[in-house]
Amino acid sequence: MDAQTKRTLAATALCLLLLFGWIKLQQVYNPPAVEPPVDKLASGTESASTPTVASSTQPAATGAAPAAPTAVEGLDFVGGESRETIVLGDDRQDNKREAFDNPYKFGVTISPVGASVEALNLSEQRSHVAKDRKNPDHAPYKLLEPVKNPFNDERYQSFATENLRLVDAKKEWNLKDAVWTLDKSTGLTSESATLTVSVREGGKDVARLTKTYVVEKNSPHLKIAYEIENLFDRPQRVRLTEGGPVGFHREDLRYDSVRAIGAVVDEEGRVKIGDQITRAEVYKLTDQRRPFVAEPTDHFLWTSVSNKYFTCLVAPRPERQDKSAYPKYLEQLYARTGIADPVIESDLTVVQVYSTGDPLPPGGKVTLQVNAYCGPKSDTVFKQIPEAVAGRYELVMAPDRSGCTFDVINTAMLWLLRVIHGVVRNYGVAIIILVIIVRALLHPISKKGQINMMRMQKNMSRIKPKVESLQEQYKGDKQKLNEETMKLYREEKVNPATSMLGCLPLFLQMPIWVALYTTLNTNVDLRHAPFFGYIRDLSSPDTLISFGSSFQIPLISFLMGGPIEALNVLPIIMTLIMYGQQKLTQKLTRPDKPPEPKLDKEGRPLPDTLAQQQKMMNVMMIFMGFIFYNMPSGLCLYILCSSLLGMGEQWYIRKHIKEKEARGDFSPASKKEGGNGSAAKTGWLNRKLEHWQKLADEQRIARSKNPMSPKPKKKKSRF
Repeated sequence: MDAQTKRTLAATALCLLLLFGWIKLQQVYNPPAVEPPVDKLASGTESASTPTVASSTQPAATGAAPAAPTAVEGLDFVGGESRETIVLGDDRQDNKREAFDNPYKFGVTISPVGASVEALNLSEQRSHVAKDRKNPDHAPYKLLEPVKNPFNDERYQSFATENLRLVDAKKEWNLKDAVWTLDKSTGLTSESATLTVSVREGGKDVARLTKTYVVEKNSPHLKIAYEIENLFDRPQRVRLTEGGPVGFHREDLRYDSVRAIGAVVDEEGRVKIGDQITRAEVYKLTDQRRPFVAEPTDHFLWTSVSNKYFTCLVAPRPERQDKSAYPKYLEQLYARTGIADPVIESDLTVVQVYSTGDPLPPGGKVTLQVNAYCGPKSDTVFKQIPEAVAGRYELVMAPDRSGCTFDVINTAMLWLLRVIHGVVRNYGVAIIILVIIVRALLHPISKKGQINMMRMQKNMSRIKPKVESLQEQYKGDKQKLNEETMKLYREEKVNPATSMLGCLPLFLQMPIWVALYTTLNTNVDLRHAPFFGYIRDLSSPDTLISFGSSFQIPLISFLMGGPIEALNVLPIIMTLIMYGQQKLTQKLTRPDKPPEPKLDKEGRPLPDTLAQQQKMMNVMMIFMGFIFYNMPSGLCLYILCSSLLGMGEQWYIRKHIKEKEARGDFSPASKKEGGNGSAAKTGWLNRKLEHWQKLADEQRIARSKNPMSPKPKKKKSRF
């Protein structure tokens, strides 16, 4: 290793050390400011005066939910006494051996405390791969579960009713810890839970809340309904605050972040994604709240909290199906996080503020209804649900797609993967076949690009002495040097612009490879999908031997997404093949005759830039092995197969190029002359490139003859 390479490696290591050191210093000395948020609405409709409040005496979490107001004498609530929970639905998986067919998509535990959802488990998804395929343990996927604040042991639960306010009377009740009455009923096609609480002032009921949860057979929706009854002696506007789903797990420590998403209907009736909010964005805010923003003419259609594979999507139900019936009772939405810890992701939620709008007359009632879809993010699942089709639930997957490709390519890759899987019944084999198909389709483009690159290298090598002579002759006159160089290119029939054709295959292939990568990384069908042998989950690393402990590699573990905890075989094989592919590429592109070394002013040989780049690429291949070590095995399998096929493709194309070179196809004499002595016809793109190059040369010559002529104006960028 020469001195220049050592200096480059040392500089790279120093830059990485400074970068990670600066990150650690910022985390220690400049932690995000966290203050207990104040419970006030961003809509600006609240009165400036402070309302009287009835609340529980339990202290609020530091930097979490709004601080509990001091209890006021005369304001109270009446509910139930028992804190015992009930379960709606069933979270057991189908069992053919025991002839058990579960009609419910999930089981949900309802708590009378805050009329909340304590837990929701999906029956068709598992939390981990079964150790015994014939007798799997009971391990339903925990979509929603309580989140415990490590600073004060406070628990946060999903869909808790937090606050009731009589706007005109300026009275407010904190119901977060209120115990409601709870009753369960079972029908032929559904199970439901009814919870009731009354709020009082001076021993007299002024309002009654009835909350109902309904779980239907073969439905992925948890239906929630509020009935608000005004028992006050005069009309009142009522505002109700409800928390959203909490307890989401990160499915991937590096490429998965719990996210809140909102969908809106614009003035023309089009459904589109509104805000996309991550937990990290909310955590940085002082009050740890981030309102969803919509245009005045837009209607919120739904909001969701999601991870990589699953979502809980909450959609208010309109009374009618026309656009004018979009719920006007949804007054405000904001994303909120309650725990002052940047590592905890599961406390992100979407708070919904409902309002009766017009005042309720004495004895008047109003019903507010929402549907909460709880399940996987899958377009095949959404297409089978009428509400999902009408509400465009598939937009919840939009943030998972890469911006470096096109949706049509993503759709095509996913469709092709599923078609292949339908034939071979193994997603690992389907990935291998898919890579082979994509490589075969792109082979003509790769082959054409490498042939063009080789032709360009031969032509440039042939005229290199003449170019160097011109550089020596006109080294003091750059304008003249450019003119003479372009003239030489025209005389030798060499078009430098054709070198762009060598990059064209890369530009054409990148959207396809990115779409394939995105499909494999975010497709819920690959979760717990086996390949063979010990690889039983293509969505997680292929652990062959678990170490029972973990160890960190300084700096690198940050890029690996976590410590090394097991022996993963596929990333090691993948790194060896990628390294071999890099060495083969260097061997195939190495010139037959080594270039003469360049000397500095003192006669010492200068470092070979190409050789340095090749050494750096070799080091990078090894470095990439660490980055991919904790990646899902499905992605490693895809990259491994692609690299292996790439090696074979490079060898085949190089063999074809050598055959053309032996026939003399790259020599100037091999060009067939037409009747007028001009060169043979070239491709359409080559002719266009030559035309553009000629126009550029003419403009350059014209400006050199008339320096005072204005230069063409550049088009102003839109961004």
